[in-house]
Amino acid sequence: MDKLQFFLKFFVRVRASHLLVGVVLVSFLGGCAGTSMGQQNPYLLTGAGLGAATGAALGIVASPGNPWKGAAIGGLLGTAVGGVAGEAYGRSCQSPPSQAYYQGPPPQAYYQGPPPAGYPPPQQAY
Repeated sequence: MDKLQFFLKFFVRVRASHLLVGVVLVSFLGGCAGTSMGQQNPYLLTGAGLGAATGAALGIVASPGNPWKGAAIGGLLGTAVGGVAGEAYGRSCQSPPSQAYYQGPPPQAYYQGPPPAGYPPPQQAY
C-alpha cells in the first residue's frame, strides 16, 4: 500500500507539461533508433549541423537577456531549416557523392586446353 501511495503522490506532483516533454523526448529517441545513416542524404546531415550552429549563434545574439533560451530556440529552428535546405540541395545535385566500393576488372577466362578424346569440341563465341 505504501508503494501505491508513493506513486500517486509522484504523479500528482508531476505537471502535465513535464510529462508531455518526457513523452516527446522518448518518442524522438525511439524514432532515431531505427534510422540507418547509410541511407541518409549526407547533405541533409551537413545542412542540419550547420543550421543548428548558425541558429544557436543567432539566437544568442538576438536574446541578450536569456542567451540559453535564444540558443535553444535558434538551434532547433536552424536544425529544421538547415536540414530541409540540405535535403533540397542534395536532390538538386546532378551526381550524388560516390559511395561505391572499388570494383576491379572482371576475371579473365583461363585456358582449358583441348577437350579429351570423345568429347565434342567447345562452341565458339560470336
